[in-house]
Amino acid sequence: MGDGCTSMRRHQKGFSLIEMLAVVFVVVLLTSLVSLNVGSGSADINRENQVRDVAAMLGYTLTEAELSGTDHGLLIHRLDGFGDGSYGGLWLRRYDQGWAEPLSLNTAFEDLVFEPGVELELRLEEQPPVDFDVLEEDANPPPQIILFAGGEVTPGELDWIDERSGDLLYTLRWDLFGRMTFMPRGIEPDDVFED
Repeated sequence: MGDGCTSMRRHQKGFSLIEMLAVVFVVVLLTSLVSLNVGSGSADINRENQVRDVAAMLGYTLTEAELSGTDHGLLIHRLDGFGDGSYGGLWLRRYDQGWAEPLSLNTAFEDLVFEPGVELELRLEEQPPVDFDVLEEDANPPPQIILFAGGEVTPGELDWIDERSGDLLYTLRWDLFGRMTFMPRGIEPDDVFED
């Protein structure tokens, strides 16, 4: 039995330095490729999450409007000093004196800041195209998207467009009853798998 163990020890070999360096090089190369793919995909994931968050907040705000018996809305505007491609959003509530931010401890109605590098286009049914302006300090404009206390919404679509390429990234569409449709690249969900 002693002779078998001795012969096994003679036949075992370790990795050479060159083999170890080659393995380390391959691992580093694969890790860097994976991190590059994850890095470029994170912007897409963040943008998609923002579109879904806006849809969820519109639904939540519609429920809040119905429960409170008071109209609510979303005012989208350009952010001053951030270049042409930066937008913000204010959640508003209709009071007797006009539209103002909701007086609530609810943090759900925090101001929106849309991701830089996108252009937003808002189309509302039977209305002219919507222009986004920078908010003046004393101005109190009404929201473009109104969520009525009766459970209706101004039907429309909000597009996220890549500022550099002009490609349509996402469309969020809603109907009169606040049903949301999330459309990557503007493609209807039923059309995704069709050739």
